[in-house]
Amino acid sequence: MILKLTHGKTTVENAWGLVGSVTWSGDKQRAARTLTFELAASQEDPNLPAVECPAGTIASLWGDDGAPLFQGQVVRRSLSDAEASIPVTVHDRGMFLANNDGTEKIRDETPETAVRRICQKYGIPVGSLASTGVKVRRKFTKTSLWNIVVTLYTLASRQTGKQYMVRFEWDKLVVSVRSEAAENLVIRPKSNLLSSETTESIENMRNSVGIYDRDGNRLATVRDEEAVRLYGLMETHITQQDGEDAQAEARQVLEEKGLSRTITVSCIGDTRLTTGKTVVVRQPATGLSGVFWIESDQHSWSGGSYMTTLELELRNMMYQSESGGDLE
Repeated sequence: MILKLTHGKTTVENAWGLVGSVTWSGDKQRAARTLTFELAASQEDPNLPAVECPAGTIASLWGDDGAPLFQGQVVRRSLSDAEASIPVTVHDRGMFLANNDGTEKIRDETPETAVRRICQKYGIPVGSLASTGVKVRRKFTKTSLWNIVVTLYTLASRQTGKQYMVRFEWDKLVVSVRSEAAENLVIRPKSNLLSSETTESIENMRNSVGIYDRDGNRLATVRDEEAVRLYGLMETHITQQDGEDAQAEARQVLEEKGLSRTITVSCIGDTRLTTGKTVVVRQPATGLSGVFWIESDQHSWSGGSYMTTLELELRNMMYQSESGGDLE
């Protein structure tokens, strides 16, 4: 692994040998991926080079194969004369989506056009943005750019039926369609699987959706009859907007609010396993088998060992937001 630290005109080309435990993580619900590490520091050891790593330092991480994995900015460090290391926290540029508020009126723009325009206003580099072809209308007041971006693609998703992933690749914002990889890494016992755990829940289930107009008149009902029979009626209501068909939105609610399964898997570390991608898990002992979506990932290096922990989901569901309001 290569960890490059740049502060002003000073660059440490590879500080990996100067750090202890390292964690690199991401979650589909968070705007930024995070890198944390313990940087060695001792005033009593003349053989230990002094490495400055104040807030604002640019940290870049490459894999053993030279693949670029992460680039971000130091947002926090803790200094203590009683400790031999400095805890450092780095966020990628997703923090500029989370930490900037926007007040915007989107008038019949596609998400891809609006997002590129807004990011240009705030100096946020943009890479490829998934093309939806869907024009949306929305107003936002003092809303984080992260919620604006996710909301616009959430609105488009209801018409396209596609799921989207918002993330930063190196230094650029990228929005892509969440799709199954052509080839998936396989996690299995006696190979790379260390442990797995599955939790099932109906605590947040909704198995019936009532569709209403603006005046409170019920227009239709979309229901999962099998789930109602098994677990009892649990209904939510949505309002159909003028000129729109809420059937697709209702079906999506049933998909999202069905029987939830939280699957946690720990395996031998692999930097290819990141949020938004898919992985195959084979665990005959628990019946856990199939293609799963990675909802969050944590990569940990400590004491010469490397482990990856994943939270998995059977369904392909994007992180959604309902920020802002209707634009008259």
